[in-house]
Amino acid sequence: MSAENGVLRSLNPELDRKIGGIKLPFLAIIEGPNDSGKSVLAQQYTYGALNLGYKLLYITTESGVRSLIRSMEQISLDVKYFFLTGRLKVFELHVKNLKWNRVLSSKFLDLLANVIKHGLNYDIFVIDSLTYLVTHADEQDILNFFTQMRNVVDDLEKSIIITIHPYAFNQDLLVRMRSICDVHFTLMIKEVGEKIVKMLQVPKLKGAVKPVSITLSFEVDPAFGIKILPFSQARA
Repeated sequence: MSAENGVLRSLNPELDRKIGGIKLPFLAIIEGPNDSGKSVLAQQYTYGALNLGYKLLYITTESGVRSLIRSMEQISLDVKYFFLTGRLKVFELHVKNLKWNRVLSSKFLDLLANVIKHGLNYDIFVIDSLTYLVTHADEQDILNFFTQMRNVVDDLEKSIIITIHPYAFNQDLLVRMRSICDVHFTLMIKEVGEKIVKMLQVPKLKGAVKPVSITLSFEVDPAFGIKILPFSQARA
């Protein structure tokens, strides 16, 4: 790994100024409801990783290869070059129309873990999103999966970003998952005056130089991607 001495940045100037770099390797959870910006934030760090020289495997349960690359391009995150040259690989998991149960969830979590454990050519893995796979999963299977991801980070020095919807987990399990991770981003949707904005909180950030109590308001601008708004906290 050559980039920035083992630090990941989003290459969004405002985001990096507020949050700083993330020390690699790490296990990160991006948590939030629908339309709160989880995928956009994961894609912003994907863009940063690729431009900093890292190889990345993007595992998507929500879109296909073309739609992912196109949607990133639409918010000024053009990764076509990296895809064509093999630095970015997109792995599609078609899960939306399956009849989920515990057995199927367990098999998919095993498949996902094996893809990551054997992806030795890649420095960073993004799973967007884990929600479909865990909604019907046994709690022990979920904890086993996160333990395996922890081991990949610690033993293989790979970095992993996972997006989740909190409704898929009970509160006790969420607390245990958060304790396993190095980086925790929480996204929300808030009303500020007459405007609906997205909120980003950073409760946990490994190796942070700055205080961890970071709260940002942002919107997704087609010409710019993530655009940090000038107020830091929304009033409901």
